[in-house]
Amino acid sequence: MFGNLDTVPELLKNYQYKTGEKHKFLGDYYRLMIEESPTTGVVINNYNMVLNVQDVSSLSHKEFVLDMWYREQAREIFVEAMAAAIIKAAPYQIRFPDLKIYRLDNRWGACSPKSQRVILNLELIKTPKECIEYIALHEMLHFRFPNHNLSFYGALGTLMSDWKEREDMLNRKYRLT
Repeated sequence: MFGNLDTVPELLKNYQYKTGEKHKFLGDYYRLMIEESPTTGVVINNYNMVLNVQDVSSLSHKEFVLDMWYREQAREIFVEAMAAAIIKAAPYQIRFPDLKIYRLDNRWGACSPKSQRVILNLELIKTPKECIEYIALHEMLHFRFPNHNLSFYGALGTLMSDWKEREDMLNRKYRLT
């Protein structure tokens, strides 16, 4: 709908948080609409992302409200994706880990089997659900297979036959840097 805006990696974009700007959510671009409101939040309406803020002149306020909304959406969607990954990987008896959501510069996720923690990149919320599902399963499998070896990729291929296409989509259309 908005042409090829993916030539600049998301982390390198310099957003001004102005009406008409394009922002990603779940793989699609939405036209940002800034509205003054006593209550803050974001509403998705067709391909519009309505950002309700108390101070339309404050760049930091607009950035904060949108960031908090992305974090709320990420928490809900990432937990669903990880729960689905655990069910899919049931033969490996993986338990639900501690989930942290951070902005990472050069990776979509990280797993720490020792501390039973998965970190997912907040920027993942801007990619399609298929990509989120892939990263969730990828990180969950590291609890059983710590390294990227043949066993890891064998399990990944068995549980998600199109994992390579999803990975390619992330690397091609949703680059971090």
